[in-house]
Amino acid sequence: MRITIIFCALLILGSGFVNGQAPDCRTLRETCDSCIRRLNNPINDVEYMNNGCREKVRGRYIWRNQTRCDLQVIACGAHKRKMDCLVIAELAGMPRRT
Repeated sequence: MRITIIFCALLILGSGFVNGQAPDCRTLRETCDSCIRRLNNPINDVEYMNNGCREKVRGRYIWRNQTRCDLQVIACGAHKRKMDCLVIAELAGMPRRT
């Protein structure tokens, strides 16, 4: 009986620690957006990346321009996936071409 209670307590604590280590991408978005607005630097629009990806995915997705903040949030939420143009388009919710 005691071993079951100890096991359950350890399981609950362990899941709490794992969940607490998950990245909070919403906080990243809020912090990044406010900082970018203050900087107002055109390099934050990553025009070179938007143009290249628009070309690469033109047959599959309708590309919407992404900012540095958008890319950081996408990378935060999908840190186990390779960040290429198709993955960015999919995770950003861009409409598919029909």
